[in-house]
Amino acid sequence: MVEWIKRHPYFVVIGGIVFFFSAHFFNKYYHQWVRSHPMAYCYQTFYGPANPVLIIESSRFKADYIAYYKKVEQGENASFNFPLKTLAKYDHVYVLGYNEDSTLAEVVSYFDRGARFGGSYTRAWVCGKCLHQEKLD
Repeated sequence: MVEWIKRHPYFVVIGGIVFFFSAHFFNKYYHQWVRSHPMAYCYQTFYGPANPVLIIESSRFKADYIAYYKKVEQGENASFNFPLKTLAKYDHVYVLGYNEDSTLAEVVSYFDRGARFGGSYTRAWVCGKCLHQEKLD
């Protein structure tokens, strides 16, 4: 294989160029597709003033996340067993998947959380009852 690449380096160059341009166009159209979805704001108001909503970025925490928000909604002192991550409550998100019967909604946020926390793109699940059309002032 290495010998073949040494004899035909132009295939590697052409393959690299094709990969670069296809990745660029995929990225461009993917973000246009995300921005074509409805916008909402994520904050929870189960007890008192609006608070940031907890999110999960991995589907393996869905059961723990749902159990946590069911207890919070009932006014119980709930503990959680998933990574502590939140979304900015004043910035909008794009809702990729949610209907009125859903417990969870899949959202994308372009809020810049910093390089340590994933940059300016977050795809996560949130509690469906924490999605609101009204922006906080």
